Amino acid sequence: MIATYDPRMRAYQPGDAEAVLRINLECVPEVGEMDAAKLALFEQIARFFAVVEHGGDVVGFLIGLDEFAHAYTSPNYRWFADRHDAFAYVDRIALSERVRGNGFGPDLYRAFESWAVGGGKPVLTAEVNTIPDNPRSHRFHETFGFAEVERRRPYGPDEEVAMYEKLLE
Repeated sequence: MIATYDPRMRAYQPGDAEAVLRINLECVPEVGEMDAAKLALFEQIARFFAVVEHGGDVVGFLIGLDEFAHAYTSPNYRWFADRHDAFAYVDRIALSERVRGNGFGPDLYRAFESWAVGGGKPVLTAEVNTIPDNPRSHRFHETFGFAEVERRRPYGPDEEVAMYEKLLE
């Protein structure tokens, strides 16, 4: 459930699938690839799945999971699940290039954080690519109050991620 008064933000609906897949593809490798099957999994397990509209179009989204996403096999998600009994995990946030810098990313994060606090989650978690590097996302997470807690190479030597956490208590 999404509790927000931002008229640009709303809960994902199945009719948003084409736009979400297109935006996700535009943002690879900043976010992981997603096909229709993975999107269908997120439709089932995501406790928070918000989209942002601008000019009548879906221009961004955030998919958030918690400790109950047992069907999700991502090694990054699993690392946080092994570390915390309760947590809120940003699986991905993606914005169309044409709307970046307009505050949609922080708005999505604030909505997810509010959802997490309301659900009693003590920590907000996310990972950011370091190989290939995503310096814009590192700056965003650090500005938003996240701290890097570890670096991992869950997919082999050619990829690395920084694991970030933000305590909510």
